[in-house]
This record gives sequence, C-alpha cells and structure tokens, in this order.
Amino acid sequence: MAIIPPTVERVEQFLKYTDHAPHDEIAVLPLANLRATPWNIAVNAVMAGARPEYMPIIMAAVQAIGDPAFRLAVTGGSTHSFTTFYWVNGPVARQLGIDYGQGLIAAQANQAIGRTMSLIERNIAGFRTKETQMGTFGKVQSWVLAEDEEALKKIGWQPDHVARGFDKDVSTVSAASSTFMGQNTIPSTSDPKILMQLLAYGITYNEALASGMINSPRTLLITPTTAEVLAKGGYTKRTLIEDLVETARKPTYEWTFSKVYGSYGRVFGSFDRELQRELNDPRAAKGKLPPWYPRAPGWEDITTTPSIARDGIRILVCGDPSRNKAQVLAGGRGRSVKEVKLPARWDALMEQAGYRPLKEFIIN
Repeated sequence: MAIIPPTVERVEQFLKYTDHAPHDEIAVLPLANLRATPWNIAVNAVMAGARPEYMPIIMAAVQAIGDPAFRLAVTGGSTHSFTTFYWVNGPVARQLGIDYGQGLIAAQANQAIGRTMSLIERNIAGFRTKETQMGTFGKVQSWVLAEDEEALKKIGWQPDHVARGFDKDVSTVSAASSTFMGQNTIPSTSDPKILMQLLAYGITYNEALASGMINSPRTLLITPTTAEVLAKGGYTKRTLIEDLVETARKPTYEWTFSKVYGSYGRVFGSFDRELQRELNDPRAAKGKLPPWYPRAPGWEDITTTPSIARDGIRILVCGDPSRNKAQVLAGGRGRSVKEVKLPARWDALMEQAGYRPLKEFIIN
C-alpha cells in the first residue's frame, strides 16, 4: 500500500495537537522495547494517511497497547494471528467523526487510525512479518470502532467507558485483540430471553482458540435495534452479561475434547484423566445444559462447563441501526483503556480546522 512521505512539515502539523514535547516518552512498546514519542508516533500517522487532529486518539491508543495489562508482548507477534483493535468512547469520537454506524471499520477516520496503529506495531514495537510477527496465516490491519452513545442514551444503557469508571463526558480509547473480525449472529426473534440465549450460543462457539480455554475474552458487538429489544425486555449491559455467563456453557466432555486435542501450548495427559479433572472443577455443574441442546432423557445428568467468566465480556453498541445483527470478537486476555488527553488549545485548533466545538458533542 502507498504511504505518504513523513516530511518534517507534515509531522509538525501533528505535533500541534499535543502539549507533549516531541521526544517525550509516551510509552515503551514491546517487543523491541522502543520509546514511543510524539515525534515517531506522528511519523507513522503521516505515513498512514491520518489527519493531524487524530493525534490525541492515536497517542491514547499507543498508551493502551503499551500498558502491561494489554500484554502486547504476548499477542503482538503470536502465531495465533491476534489483531489489535480499538474502540473510542466520549465526545471526541463524535467530534472527529469516528464512525459507529453502518460500515464503521471502513470509514476514513476509523481506517486511518487503524492503519496508523498497525504501522506503529511494526515500526516502533518491532513486530515484522517472518521475523517477530509470526501469525501462522498472517495478521490483518487493526480496526477501529466507536460506540453509538446516542442509541445507548435512548435505551438507558451505559457506554463502555462509564462502566470502566470514567465520566461520560471524558473520551477514552480501549484496546483488545481478536483472532478474527467475528461471525454474524442474525436474531429473528423479538423475545429478549431467546435473543439473550442466541447471543450466548454465539459466545460459546466463537472462541479465540479451539483449546478449551475458559474466559477467552469476547467483545460482543450489538446493533442499536438489537440492543433496543434487549433493553425493552428489562436488560441492562450488566444484567445481560450475568445471563450470558450463566447460559454460555458446553458439555464438559466436549470442552475436554477441544482442550486435550486442540491445545494451543501445554501438552495434556490422557483424555480420560483430563475429563475427570474437568468434572471435578467447581465451575462444572449438572442441570445447566444450554437451551440449544435437546432435553433427551437423562439430560439433567450432563455436566457442563462455562464458556466465559463475568469479566470476560465487553458489550459495544454500534453498527447499522437498520439491521438485526450481533457479532462476537474473541481474542487474547489483555485489555486496556486510556483517557484521551486533549491539548490546551484544542478548541482553537479545531475551529481553525473547520470542526464544530467539542461542547456540541456532549450528550446530556
């Protein structure tokens, strides 16, 4: 793909959008353990075709993947082809036009920021194909989402960053990873309980790895109309997660099969021995067979194992509001969220660039 030459003049345009000095340390990125600074971040942003005003979001994204909690050293070059993806919350997302509707990951701003972050993983973090980026089938470009916070307000749900402890008027960037963009679930029911069960089915059978890995984190994307059905049925994000965790289960025999014969690292002992260990796990239980299994005689005696833990799910409302869709992104265990820090002259800079004031994008 073509790149834009990072001339000094172009880089300096980006530096206007941060109060940091050009060579301040923003993060240290493994695997190369090089310092990410406003200067080299801006160089990559120029090459990717990003706009200067995206700089605060890009810097927050760099801080997110530099956080040890994100585990970039594990997922960045993994043979499992984890792709880093991001979502933006708060008024800055709306001011900059970070898309949250139909086709969002292909929108100009979303795509430019995603490409910037992929270049940063290569050029600063040091993940290079056939050297240190060892994805068995390659690694796709990072994608960027935003939540439809206007739709969330309409149905009384909290944006993701508020659930993480931030004020709703603060802007944040969150980072996670996934082994694939996801597989559509297409609900054809207006019954909120059955809809929840369908989502649980999607979570159960969309794992990062077919390896019996409890709590492979899932990011559940739900379109606004799908979320509205759930909200009208009395669900909040919190109560929906509680029911999803309770419902998303597999027969322990099936779970053990994927764990023993699809192990992503550790070599396990015999199937029978591992099955006994799983049956003795306190999370395993009888009488909790998910609703998509038939109730044949003796079903109450089938032991099942949970597919996900309560802290393993994030729910984001986004995508085409005219579609009844949901999608599960399953990935590595690292996640991180960072506040977007705006420069002191943000309002003046944005006025010069032709944007409406930030205060107009706060949802009251």
